[in-house]
Amino acid sequence: MRARCLAAACLLSLSAFSGAAQADENYFGYSYGSETLPAGRNEAYLWWTQRTGKGAGDYRANDVQLEYEHGWTDTFQTSFYLTGRAYDYSGGAIVDEETGEAKTLDRNLDFDGVKASMKWSLRSPERNGYGLALYLEPEYLTQHRPDGERFKEVGIETKVILQKNFLDGQVVTAYNLTLEPEWEREDDAWESELYVENSVGASYRFASNWFAGLETRLDMAYPEYGSREFWAWYVGPTLHYGGQKYWATLTWMPQIKGGPTDAERSDRLHLEERERNEVRLKAGINF
Repeated sequence: MRARCLAAACLLSLSAFSGAAQADENYFGYSYGSETLPAGRNEAYLWWTQRTGKGAGDYRANDVQLEYEHGWTDTFQTSFYLTGRAYDYSGGAIVDEETGEAKTLDRNLDFDGVKASMKWSLRSPERNGYGLALYLEPEYLTQHRPDGERFKEVGIETKVILQKNFLDGQVVTAYNLTLEPEWEREDDAWESELYVENSVGASYRFASNWFAGLETRLDMAYPEYGSREFWAWYVGPTLHYGGQKYWATLTWMPQIKGGPTDAERSDRLHLEERERNEVRLKAGINF
């Protein structure tokens, strides 16, 4: 409950700003577009992602992220993020790997880490026929994503972003390839992992300022850059509103298939490192 109240308060505080800049709009919840903010413009974001559903018991996690973005030139921008997580799980949703006993946690929103990003737009979907951008995001995190256990993680998220618009911008499509090497410190030892994600989105403007579409993504992880540890495939709808000063995007992303799976279940989902459902709200304001 506190996590929801804090997220609502952050959203209200963002609405206090005013400005006339056009947004680097996020048409999708997970896939990025190739465009950048104009030189000298700023944007503030609120990200709120709720993850629910494990193989057993009750599980709910809330991820909150605040972002400030600045355009240095018309083709280069940077961002700074503060992140937090909240957890509420019981009934065997999370099991201790060593003892096999069910774990319980009810933790309100707590600080997780910091991130910074750089984005270069190499081609514009409006001027060049298609958009191409490169993205780099160093990060430092302190909570394990599935269970909220305290640890230390550093990573470098890299993306190749493609965007293609059709029908004079009435249809927007995007593809992202993400490669993220991560280093986790547990029990006084560092372990490495390569995280890979492919995401695709397509959205259609059905009314003035309103877009609706579909988004899909495939998550994979490779510990020590070796064999694949897991994979999870998601598909879901997305809704976007983009005004002159404000925009918001709501995306529901249920897991369709994944592996490895629990032999006792028949749903063919990977629910150890990932969840059944994700709902993400992103809201931004330009100034």
